[in-house]
Amino acid sequence: MAEDKLDESGIISLIEELSQPDPALIVGIGDDAALYKFNMPDVLLTVDSLYEGVHFDLDTHSLSDVGWKAAAVNISDIAAMGGSPACALLSLAWDRAPTRIELSSLLGGLLECLSEFNCVLAGGDTCRSGSGLSLTVTVAGMPPSRGPLRRSGARPGDAIGVTGVLGDSAAGLYVLKSGSDELRGRFPGLVEAHLRPKPLVTAGEVLAATKATAAEDVSDGLARDVRNICMASGVGCVLEAGSLPVSVDTLELAGAVGMEALDWALGGGEDYALVFTGAADRFDRMLNALNDCGNPAVRIGEVTEQSDTVIIDGSGKRTDLGGTGYEHFT
Repeated sequence: MAEDKLDESGIISLIEELSQPDPALIVGIGDDAALYKFNMPDVLLTVDSLYEGVHFDLDTHSLSDVGWKAAAVNISDIAAMGGSPACALLSLAWDRAPTRIELSSLLGGLLECLSEFNCVLAGGDTCRSGSGLSLTVTVAGMPPSRGPLRRSGARPGDAIGVTGVLGDSAAGLYVLKSGSDELRGRFPGLVEAHLRPKPLVTAGEVLAATKATAAEDVSDGLARDVRNICMASGVGCVLEAGSLPVSVDTLELAGAVGMEALDWALGGGEDYALVFTGAADRFDRMLNALNDCGNPAVRIGEVTEQSDTVIIDGSGKRTDLGGTGYEHFT
């Protein structure tokens, strides 16, 4: 027997039923607005949307994975500024009435991610979509005591570093789009990296505490996100191709299917690693602090006075980073 579809009030009731209480959430789901008690006068705010057919395909993504990623991409923005997530709002639109099982799966992934990073769902909105499923999540968070990390603080002579590995998410998307059960069985970690990215909140807090000069999360590809820092700071950069951290699985997959792992690392996006800059004389201490808290990081280049953004390969060949990375309207 087909499961009953949920109407608007049923959707709201289920969200309220599944959400967890929080002492700081004074007024939660059910009123016209939420009331949350922040313990600092300044608040970080970020918002991001996921649209079916643009950011995900339900043939390759479970509803739980979509919910997780909708929360994760926003928490990652808070992490990139050295902050700690506190509460979230969800705007949910579907082109048809969902069943209780469907909505529970979607919310399960979203609430699992929020809970892992101590972020409470405070409220939101639901309506009908003209085309497919869409989620818009807003996250509010606490900035670090020294003030948020920004893109505009990089200075000539600063070293450039990155946490984690690059290209795994793009490689995982390649596996999903291939439809190959054999590839999916060989590279489950790459698929997981794309479906369930992990925001690096602790790493962002460490970068703020160790006085990083600039930071950004790698959402649109390393090349584009490094350029964002350079443009905001009025500087250039030189990256070293041989220093970019690429996983063994991504290298193996690229070799097997005739792709370039470096292209995935520079332009694939959705890794949600943190790329950052810091004074050269403090940089080793910064890397050690990140490694000590379980967030491996490496130096990948240097900030320059010139506005050029280039990458140098092992032979010394210089390539402009311009045009690399994800852009919605190109």
